[in-house]
Amino acid sequence: MTAYLKITDGLKRSLGYLDEDVSLDEGLKKRMSSALIAAESYVQGAIGTEVKDFYISEDNKPLYTLVCNALAASYVQNPVSITSGAVVTVDAVTNAVIGQLRGRYAKELEDHDGKDIESEQTKSED
Repeated sequence: MTAYLKITDGLKRSLGYLDEDVSLDEGLKKRMSSALIAAESYVQGAIGTEVKDFYISEDNKPLYTLVCNALAASYVQNPVSITSGAVVTVDAVTNAVIGQLRGRYAKELEDHDGKDIESEQTKSED
């Protein structure tokens, strides 16, 4: 799992703080960062990690950022869900965005596999 996002990539704002807000204590910043890492791990685990730069591509980064921030905000606002093992359900919108990213990921994985096969065939013909 690779962490691509920072709390200033929308998480602070989604929780009602300005990016440049210096009044946040270190504990809250650390909790936000941990929640964001957990959200990225969840999303990447739900979709896949084999396609290089998938999550930071121009087409996918906005959706990836949106879904990770939404999930991380939920973790920050409901910290008991992480520490007690209580289940926090992923809402329908988050599921829909993950589903959309899964479709894009499958298409890109298919495209990459096709290129790999083509290049193998081209090499064997030469």
